Amino acid sequence: MALGRFGSACAIQTLLTLLSMGCGGSLDSGGAAAGDSGASTGDSGAAGTEAFPVGTYTTCVEGMHDNVLNTAGFQSGAVLTLTQSGGTLSAKYVDQNGATSSFEFASTTSTVGTLAPSGQTASGFSGMCVQGPGNAGVYPAVMTATAGALTYDEGTVFVMLEGAMLDDAGPCGAQSTPAAFWLLCEDRQGGAPSPGPAGATTTTSPPQLPVGPYTCSSQVETYDAVQGMGEYVAGGSNGTLTLTQTGADVTAQYTSDSAIGGTMLLTATTATTASPAASQSLTVPCAVPIDPSGAPPSLSPSPLPVAAGSLAVVGSTLFLSFAGTMDARSSCAGADVAGSLICTKQ
Repeated sequence: MALGRFGSACAIQTLLTLLSMGCGGSLDSGGAAAGDSGASTGDSGAAGTEAFPVGTYTTCVEGMHDNVLNTAGFQSGAVLTLTQSGGTLSAKYVDQNGATSSFEFASTTSTVGTLAPSGQTASGFSGMCVQGPGNAGVYPAVMTATAGALTYDEGTVFVMLEGAMLDDAGPCGAQSTPAAFWLLCEDRQGGAPSPGPAGATTTTSPPQLPVGPYTCSSQVETYDAVQGMGEYVAGGSNGTLTLTQTGADVTAQYTSDSAIGGTMLLTATTATTASPAASQSLTVPCAVPIDPSGAPPSLSPSPLPVAAGSLAVVGSTLFLSFAGTMDARSSCAGADVAGSLICTKQ
């Protein structure tokens, strides 16, 4: 699975799906990563600590969801570098605009880490001050994370954060709004060998996830190369996720969302995380190709085989993140798709 090494973040308006061709960067996060690909991978672990697959990941997709700006997209040149020292995992992310954020996670298993301590910040975002029709300004903002998770599946690292977006919005004054951020990166260079398939942390008493219905917003990003041009489409809507569990087997059924749907089978790895079972798929519309004459794509629902995924409960937010390449049977065969459901328990 290849997510594409070039792209830009595209804005998504809440409750609407936006289709955009070659959009030129998001108001939220982005970042070029010169000089980071050769960073040290650090200590792969210490006695009694399982080694996480550290290294430099060079193909990234991200999304930010708050009550003001809702943006997501492929990141051109972004780099995530992971190092490990004993039970501490350090993550440095440089987005496509050069904004740098650093986080520390406490290693839980060979594929899971938990943000520690809380209060760490992420930069490269924006807030908005709207004073009237046609009178809006954009101001730099940072996200303060109150909870977070770092997971790994099938060559892809996932970062999921819950917290608040903070900015000084000029005439609107200081603002704070709840926010959720997700990031996935692949194409690792260097570092420790990848771990085997994730499994439940115990065979006698599988970890129990918070099951039940969730209300979700989706962010679904598509990239395809069409006649030598990159087409980037950002989409999203709202839906309902129903999470059930029997033993270590978890079922996530997602419905009522025009941007994505389907059922995924997962395996609980901790009390707050799960990894997809083999051969899972979701259904997404074919948002590409976009006809140069202006004709819309078919938007026909098509299978998306899930190459990598992660479910994580972070504070009061459940993230179900995924990446894959559109099925050969679809009208957009070969298009790269990645995204996340951002959910709150009903």
